[in-house]
Amino acid sequence: MRPEDAQAAASGGRRREALLARAPAPVTEEPLGAADVARLAAHRSPEERARIARKLGRGLQSFTEPRERALVEAVLALLVKDVAVEVRKALAEAVADREDVPSWVVRRLARDEIEVAEPVLEKSPLLSDEELVAIVQTNAMQYALAVAGRSRLSEVVCAALLDRGETPVAAKLVGNPGAQLSRAALERVLAEHGRDRTVRDRLVRRPELPFELIEKLVRLVAERLEWELVENMRLPLATARAIVRAARERSTIDLLAREHGPRGREQALAERWRAGELDHEALLAMLREGDVAGFEIGVALHAGEPLGRVRRLLYDADRRRLAAVCLKAGFPFPHYLLVRMALELAEAAVEGRPARSDYGPATVRFLAEQYQKLAADRDRLALLLAV
Repeated sequence: MRPEDAQAAASGGRRREALLARAPAPVTEEPLGAADVARLAAHRSPEERARIARKLGRGLQSFTEPRERALVEAVLALLVKDVAVEVRKALAEAVADREDVPSWVVRRLARDEIEVAEPVLEKSPLLSDEELVAIVQTNAMQYALAVAGRSRLSEVVCAALLDRGETPVAAKLVGNPGAQLSRAALERVLAEHGRDRTVRDRLVRRPELPFELIEKLVRLVAERLEWELVENMRLPLATARAIVRAARERSTIDLLAREHGPRGREQALAERWRAGELDHEALLAMLREGDVAGFEIGVALHAGEPLGRVRRLLYDADRRRLAAVCLKAGFPFPHYLLVRMALELAEAAVEGRPARSDYGPATVRFLAEQYQKLAADRDRLALLLAV
């Protein structure tokens, strides 16, 4: 080491020592003891009792001796019966994800008021499937919602949650990647709750969704949106002309831009996108209503690509480019399929030729496989986007 480097290091070391000397000593909390038990019995402050509950939860693993475990049991027995909700809530939050807490404590907290029970229902590894099912069946919807958010859920618990027939529960369950949903359960969700927008949006993103179920979902979305060009294989003439004009001109379209012009429309939609109000179903609704300009701008915002390039990709004769821009925009496969069907049927309607009608299970399966392969091939995707 050079002399000047050694001097700098020594100087730095002295500065660090000086800073450490000025720093206050770390605050260490006294371990749980008999005095805490006495305070629990006598102290009137819920805040003090809640502090002891959190203290116990943080140091639970340090109690290994029989006498210490007996002390812990005594403290827990007082805490789970405390009249103050905030005390029981503090205890529930402290022990929610622990395996070394007595199981009777977890079972009691799981049946407490929802603000106490929620962290335990969401996280505790000590609750069995049988106990979770019983809680779901005998308590209000908030308890079921908490259970539906657990990181892992068996098919048995999932079935109990769906038995409640409540759409918010089904939506949270379908959006949970750790929920083991059988094909029968997924079909049940689609049949009973498929008209709910949140359920549909989360359902299409589940990786194990069967191809046949994708076909049903596409039909349901089309019906729900009253999308005549998909449901009945026909298209309102005004919408068909707007879509095909966009495809042929490959340039700025002035639809629905009467007041503020294209730039004003882009700014307004960009604000909606930043606010989280311009999701994929909103874009599909625009296309259904003939708002081609709004649809294009929305796709460009989601894809992070220039609007002119997005227009060229959407209407290119090579449908792989359409798939590429839909992937870049984050479209799930069923939504991509709806966009593809809309564009193909629009062109057929205006050009006076028969509309394609072979979007059966085999076609859906083939297109889904191609979509997945393209999503995994970054080089190919980049090449298709480069227009």
